[in-house]
Amino acid sequence: MPTPSRALTNDYNACKLIMLEANDPTSPLVVTQEGYAPSDPNFRKRVFYLQRDGVWIDEITHSTLPHTEAGDIVFETSAEAIEALSTLFGKPLIRDLPVTEADARAFIALVKSGSPEDVLRQFLARYRAAKGHT
Repeated sequence: MPTPSRALTNDYNACKLIMLEANDPTSPLVVTQEGYAPSDPNFRKRVFYLQRDGVWIDEITHSTLPHTEAGDIVFETSAEAIEALSTLFGKPLIRDLPVTEADARAFIALVKSGSPEDVLRQFLARYRAAKGHT
């Protein structure tokens, strides 16, 4: 049996800040972390995003949210992201919403449709459209 990845934590050292548009220094960004939910008995590795309220959400669950809520994981500046990270302590809180097999298949199809950068660009376009930017 393979060794499980690390559990999701509130340790900022385990997080990555990812610019949604790598070539734009003013690009919004997301905070991510790979790991498994501490309550997951199967140790399924997932990517989690930090929401602005300090609650983590996994990428498949996030993909099911309406566009108006998708921006909850976007930070306009690295200072905002670092401020959010500085408020985390104790065990991580995870936004737990029902996800169906169809949701998981749709997300996998999206990821397979292009590179990770393409997926981020698509997300950025939806985020900007929801905010009324072009």
